[in-house]
Amino acid sequence: MPTTSSNSNMKYRMVAFDLDGTLLGPDHQISDYSVKYLRSLHNKGFLISIATGRSAAATAQVIRRLNLEFPKSHSHAFPLVTTNGARGIHVFHDRTTFHNDGISSSNSSTVCDEDDNDGEEEKKQAVDGNPMVDGRMRITELFHLPVPMDLTVKTLNLAKSIGCVTNYYIDHDIYAHVVENWHMDATKNYSHLTGVDYIYCQDDYKQAMDRGRPSKLLVLCQPKSIDEIYKKLEDSLGHEAKVIRGSPPFFVEVLNKHVNKGTGLELLCEKLGIGIHECISFGDGDNDIEFIQKSGLGVAMKNARDAVKEHADAVTEHTNVDDGAIRMLQRLESEGMLHFSSV
Repeated sequence: MPTTSSNSNMKYRMVAFDLDGTLLGPDHQISDYSVKYLRSLHNKGFLISIATGRSAAATAQVIRRLNLEFPKSHSHAFPLVTTNGARGIHVFHDRTTFHNDGISSSNSSTVCDEDDNDGEEEKKQAVDGNPMVDGRMRITELFHLPVPMDLTVKTLNLAKSIGCVTNYYIDHDIYAHVVENWHMDATKNYSHLTGVDYIYCQDDYKQAMDRGRPSKLLVLCQPKSIDEIYKKLEDSLGHEAKVIRGSPPFFVEVLNKHVNKGTGLELLCEKLGIGIHECISFGDGDNDIEFIQKSGLGVAMKNARDAVKEHADAVTEHTNVDDGAIRMLQRLESEGMLHFSSV
C-alpha cells in the first residue's frame, strides 16, 4: 500500500470527509477538537467539504456545528456531496443565527393523514428545527442524478416482498411506509442516528412518487440479515442499479447505476474548479471505495473495513474515536502537503 511519502511533491487544496465512522465519533457527533482544527484550516484558505450517504438535511447539524465563515476568497459556500454521490450542493447560512458550541433543535415526525408526535426529547431535530429545512441554511443545487422511476418501483416492490421498509429520499424529506413494529423501531433508530424526520405514509409511497424521482432508496433491515438482504437486492437489481451494503450494517442502499461517491466528488471538484488530484478523502465504509480511489490522496480510517483499506493510499493511525482523520490531516499540514489560498 502506498504511503503519503509517495505523494510528497503534491500539495492538496481540499479535503472531503465521510461522516459516520470517519469525521464523526461513535456518538455520531463531531468533536470540539475537530471543529477547532477545521475552522483554522478554513481560515487559512483550505477547502473543507463533506461527502456522505446522508441526505442534505441530515448534514445540517454538522455544518452548523462547524459554523465556517463565508464568503472567503477560496470559497463562497460550504461544498457538499449527499446521498452517496447522487446530489451536490452549496450550503449558505447566516453564522450570526448559530452558536459555535452547540445545537438546539427539536424532533417530530409527520404522518400522511395521521398525527404522530412520538419524539425523543434528547434528539430535538425536527422539520421546524432543522436549519436546512426552515431556510436558515439555503442551498444551491450543483448536480443531481436521481434513481429512475422504473427502478424505484421495482426496488419498493422487492423490499416489500422480503418484509423490509424503504426510505424514499426526495428534496429534504424521507418517506417510509411502516407495516411491522420493527419497521418503526428501524426508522426511529435511523432518525436518531442522522437527526432527520420521517413522513410516515400509508399509500405505498404514492405521494412520494408523485413528487418525483428519489435521490436514493434505502432499505432498512435487521442487522442479522444484512448480508442476505444485500445479496437479494444485488442479485435482482445489480445490473441496473448501484447497490451498497450500509454502514452501520442495518440497511442497503439503491442508487442510480452511474452514482457513487467517487463520481460525486469528481462533479463537485469540477464545479469548484479544482482537480480531484488536489483533494484528500477520508472514509471507512464500502460506499467510500470509489471516493478513496479517485482522490489525489485516499485515506482509509483505522476502523475501516478491510475492503476499503485495500484501495487506500494510506490508513490513519487512529480510529474515529480519537479523531483519526483530523490527526492525519494535521500530520499532512506539518509535512507541508497542504496548499493554502490567499484569504
